[in-house]
Amino acid sequence: MRVNLVLTGFGVVGREFVRLLQEKHRFLRRAYELDFRLVAVGGRGGFITSEDGLDLKILGDAEPGSDSLETFSKNSGLPLMSTFDQADALIEATPTDTDSGEPGFGYIMKAIHHQMDIVAISKGALVRHYDTIFTAADANQVKLKFSGATAAALPTLDIGQISLAGSEIVSIEGILNGTSNYILSSMQREQVSFEEALKAAQHQGIAEANPRLDVEGIDSACKILLLANSLLGSRLSLSDVTVTGIVGVSSEDIIEASAQGKKMKLLARAYKQDGTVRVEVGPSMIGSDHLLSSVDGTNKGIVFRTDTMGDVGAVGGSSSPRGAAAAALKDLIHLYHTT
Repeated sequence: MRVNLVLTGFGVVGREFVRLLQEKHRFLRRAYELDFRLVAVGGRGGFITSEDGLDLKILGDAEPGSDSLETFSKNSGLPLMSTFDQADALIEATPTDTDSGEPGFGYIMKAIHHQMDIVAISKGALVRHYDTIFTAADANQVKLKFSGATAAALPTLDIGQISLAGSEIVSIEGILNGTSNYILSSMQREQVSFEEALKAAQHQGIAEANPRLDVEGIDSACKILLLANSLLGSRLSLSDVTVTGIVGVSSEDIIEASAQGKKMKLLARAYKQDGTVRVEVGPSMIGSDHLLSSVDGTNKGIVFRTDTMGDVGAVGGSSSPRGAAAAALKDLIHLYHTT
């Protein structure tokens, strides 16, 4: 089965998705009978398009960013277009903007109008316009998956939607940001300050030059919000989430946690209370009896509390562009592979 794809956003995750398409092309045809063809890629300067499919090798070897798309356009003779034509599915991987949700929101709504299925990696549009997007998708019979936006390679949505079917999820608790977890782990293991741990993380490429979304808890808040709205039936917005990051965590806090035989973690929680769903993010001390106590470094983890299956958890999942791209590929397979 041939599936024509449009990719919006050619950053590190978008390029990694292109690389995965090339690397796994034969495997996907053999294992799932799926032939994914990338027919358009868009960036800041426009879209390069080809009905026959773009050259994945050239794109995969290029530097991430819109400049590479412009170079590809010049070298291939394919003009940059202002938008994309109809295809089977959109992979939305533009930078996350939690204020407006753009440009991802515009791309998603255009795809829905064209009755294209959607795999969202970027969180901004879903966080800001969840109801609008899903109402339009339902009206146009469009399928939408977004596991890459809810902790990348860690299968959070898959567990909640598939593995726990028939159970009521009472609460969700997770370590959903690998950068913050690495910083807290370093502070405890190496007995350094937040500032020292952050600089080390930046030097190793684990933290961005501007790590605000990670260390202020915003990235975790977006992920747990999407999980709550999808799995707990809420319709909350980012302003409904109580968020405290790790910027204020001191060496004294870490020492106190260690003295109690505990670890400091940035926990994202969603739970039902008095008929409503509450969502919060903040640093907490957890003991060795907690299912997430062993989640250190850049690893992530999640625990679902249910009415019939008890506590169910998962840990790991690469905190990397490849992990996020792999989550998008998994979503695509689930959209089109029938057993």
